Amino acid sequence: MRYLIMLEQTEYGFAVQAPDLAIVTYAKGIEEAKLAAIEAIKINLDAYKETGQEVPEKQSVLTHLENPEFVDLLFAYVDVYHTGEKAAA
Repeated sequence: MRYLIMLEQTEYGFAVQAPDLAIVTYAKGIEEAKLAAIEAIKINLDAYKETGQEVPEKQSVLTHLENPEFVDLLFAYVDVYHTGEKAAA
């Protein structure tokens, strides 16, 4: 499954958010931030599954792009495969 993430450079590295899941994490570099986001998303999805809750619906990318709070952030996608799911060929 593909998730939108947003990266913000700080003096110590990159803060990264997955806005559709309200996840925030951090890493020193962009690639590390993407990996941290994938891990945080997996943990979050597992928590929804374990508690029997519905995963929030993804919002339109335009919703995030047009949000003035996100104007200076870098947007990217990460592919997240969690338990039982396989990568597309």
